[in-house]
Formats: sequence, C-alpha cells, structure tokens
Amino acid sequence: MGERTCSDQFRGRARRTIAAVLILAIAACGRSSAPTDGASNPPTAKCAVKRVASYSTDWKPLPAAPIAVSAEVQAARDRLLGPGATDPAQVKLWWVGVASFIASMGGHLFLLDAWEIVGLHKDYLPLGREDLVAIAPEIIFIGHGHFDHAADMGYVAGRTGAPIVGGVTTCNNARGQAARDGNQDAFSCLLLGDANVPAPGTIQSIKIWKDMEEVSVLRHVHSAADPADLATGNLPLVFVPEILVFLQNLNTDPQEIQWFFESLDDEAGNSPPGGAWAYHFKVGDFTLLWHDSAGPIADGKDFAEDIQCALDSFPACVDVQVGTIVGFGAITSGLRDVSLYVQHAHPRLSLPNHHDAWLPVVGPGDESYEVQWRAEVASLPNAPELDYLKDPEDYLKVRNYWVNDPKWKEPMPGSSCAAL
Repeated sequence: MGERTCSDQFRGRARRTIAAVLILAIAACGRSSAPTDGASNPPTAKCAVKRVASYSTDWKPLPAAPIAVSAEVQAARDRLLGPGATDPAQVKLWWVGVASFIASMGGHLFLLDAWEIVGLHKDYLPLGREDLVAIAPEIIFIGHGHFDHAADMGYVAGRTGAPIVGGVTTCNNARGQAARDGNQDAFSCLLLGDANVPAPGTIQSIKIWKDMEEVSVLRHVHSAADPADLATGNLPLVFVPEILVFLQNLNTDPQEIQWFFESLDDEAGNSPPGGAWAYHFKVGDFTLLWHDSAGPIADGKDFAEDIQCALDSFPACVDVQVGTIVGFGAITSGLRDVSLYVQHAHPRLSLPNHHDAWLPVVGPGDESYEVQWRAEVASLPNAPELDYLKDPEDYLKVRNYWVNDPKWKEPMPGSSCAAL
C-alpha cells in the first residue's frame, strides 16, 4: 500500500471526529439520570492512602518568589490578568476554557493545562496561545494529554522555557509540538510516571518550588463509558447542547484547522498513556485541588477504593476544588462519576468546568448542564458552595481567595480533617 497523503490523513481524522460526536449525540438522547443518592455513598472513612516516591529523581525545585520578569512580560500580565496578579497574599484563578486555568499562588504564576479553544470554531476565548506565552508562566501542570488539555503545551513551553509536569508520553508529545519551531530542547519535564507506573490511587509529594509546600499529585483514572453501568440501573445524561456559538465563531484558518486535526491523535482513548493526574496545592491555610478528568470510581470499579481514599487524604484536605463535570461516563452513568469526586474530596467551594462550548455536543455550553449539576451537588451530604462557571462570561474573570481568611482553618464537615 502506498504512503498516505496529508489530505488523506486530514479526511481520516475528520471522519473520526464526526463519528465520535455522533456517538455522543445519540447517547445523549437517552433518559436522564437522577441526582445521586448521597446516603448510598457515605463520606470517606479513615483509610490507608498509598503514598509512593516521586517518579522523577532528578527534579530541582524552582526558585522562590518573587520572580523577576521583563517589563514586556509584566505589561502582558497587567493587560490580561490585571494589576497585582502575583500578590502572595491571595490565590488567584483565571479560567481560560475547558479545564485550563492561569493560576497564581505564593507569588508564582503557572498554568493548569494549556490549550487555546480553537478547532471547529475560533476566537470564542478572549486570548490566544500567544498570550499564554506573553505572560511567561513558570511551569505548566498537565492533567492528561488529550488535545483539549495539552495541544498548546509544547508551543508555550518551547517559547518560555516553562517546565512541563506530566507523564512520559505527554512530555514526548510536548517536544513534538515544540519541534515545529525548533524548540524541542528549550524546556525540561518533571515526569510523573509512564503508562503503568505508579498505579492509580497513589500519591506523590513533590517539591515544585523552593519556598512552597510540596504539591501532592494523585494518579487517578480518565473518564470512561461502561455499558455494564446501564445494566445496573444507571442512566445517560440528557442535555441540549449549544450549537449556534460554533456557527457564529466558525474557524476558517487552514493552518489552525490542520493543527487541530493533527492534535486529535495525541494520547487518544480513555486510558491516555501519559496518565491522568490530579494536583493538590497548599499555601498557608488554603488548599486547592485541580483535576481535568473524573473517572469511574464507584464502589467495585478498578482502583476506586484507593482513589476515593486519596481524595480525602490530602494535607489539610480540600478548600477549593476545581474539577471537570464533563466526561465519557455521562453516556452510561450520568453525573455519577463527576459527583463522586466532589463527594470524596469534601471541598468547601467547588468550581465545575469543562462544560463550556469547546466542541459541538461534547462541549455542551454551561447552560446545558447547570440545572442538573446544581441539583446533583445539592443532593450530596455536606454539599459545598458552588461557583458555577459560565462561558464565555467567566473566561479570564479572576477568582481570588485570601490565603489567611479564617474560614480556611475550619475543616469541612464530613472530611477526614473534621474527624481529627
């Protein structure tokens, strides 16, 4: 068989994408799931969390704050993020689409995932990948390597030198992205694991910065649809996706379209070989948990017991959880999986994400999920406060938390910290 041409590859990727969207659309036409019965899943009891040594043995912590930046970088930060973006007295978050955030903590500025929303539509997000470069993040944390989380990590790291935190495969893909500009050797990687090591449900504690407490990194599992869930009474999630926004912001840039389809193969599938990682940060009395996927962790599922335990075993527990509410599990178990992450983490405040209009049907738009998600959270025991992000209104709208606010000292009822 002869070598495939670029146009053949393009058409093939397009067919796969359209097929995936149609499958999800058909699944969404089923019956809706009811809110999870919190009584059937009691708060996590005391358990033996599985802690493992850091996968990387050669990582050197980054310098302490404050970090000197050029006048050009400071001007970009002021323009995009507002003045005082790295005030160490506050933790700040700026949503930049899907599960990606610009974050500031302890005087450090960094990225959680890296992808400009561009593919079938363009310019829906009020910043581009070049803006992520302009603000010069110190480091880039990747939750998993799918395109909608990591397609711009190499672009940003290659131009800024920011290290990438993620699995071995994810780092290799980042170097491939950066190679387009000859920047494949311009950054380092803090490797968290390979396809098999460490096992899901384990936590590594890593000193990322010299002046900050260790970051706890949990290996968990990516979202997945399991037909067996339907046989046990679970139901698909029904929603009406936003479509008009894609037509109003149609992408007609050939180069962007080509890059989008090229990125679809990055760690494709429900078990990305670079792993799925959740990150827990602590500064003063404040703690933040961020994860960009929510896998099947119902009782009886593989690794479920260990992941449930880990979610309630982070140092000082979880004050603010920033987590996805969209996943493939919605096809066969509704909101069950994403709800279980909230239930077992016991946050005081929850910021759902990944529900914006980033891809037709798969990215439904905030209004498609809001009523059902609010009902789901309200049904949980010790339900957290909900800060429901809306697109595009909340893009780049800062969320700030005072580190020394007295409320962070009080453990959330139901959490392991409240039992101490």
